[in-house]
Amino acid sequence: MQKFIAFGLVGLATLLFVNSASAQSDATSKMRGEYNFRGGSASRSMRNAREYSHAYREYVRTPEVEKVEPEVAKETADAIDQYIVKSQKHMAWMRKHAGGDKATLASLDVIDKNLEAAAKSHKELQEMCEKAEIDGKGTATCCDTIDESLSAAIAEHDKLMKRLGLDKPAPKKK
Repeated sequence: MQKFIAFGLVGLATLLFVNSASAQSDATSKMRGEYNFRGGSASRSMRNAREYSHAYREYVRTPEVEKVEPEVAKETADAIDQYIVKSQKHMAWMRKHAGGDKATLASLDVIDKNLEAAAKSHKELQEMCEKAEIDGKGTATCCDTIDESLSAAIAEHDKLMKRLGLDKPAPKKK
């Protein structure tokens, strides 16, 4: 009987150890978990900035629009700014938590460079939007540059998220 109990306890301990070991994740799971929220938020922020830029260009290029309304231009510029700033904050957070992952840091460098270019073009846009007469063609050109920079940042971000395994929705917990 004692052999049976001892054998049962050894089996139970083995089972608990195996379950515990299999519950531990691979080395990148912590990174994926930490990046999941920030990565998704950064993606949404970059895409939202690009959507505002696109909508503004469509507005400016509409034949019926003879004069750009200052309120529309300023509201658009403010929204683009907010989303670029949010994206940069999320990227800074991701960089802080990247550790020594050289591939992730290289991707973040590319994303940051493109976000900086978008921010620079946005500054030009904002300066134009502060004037009494808004140059629709000039502001649309700024938006073209913002869009190009954001498109490159988004493409690199998508590659990074795919590499980290964050391009898929998280599994549902039971």
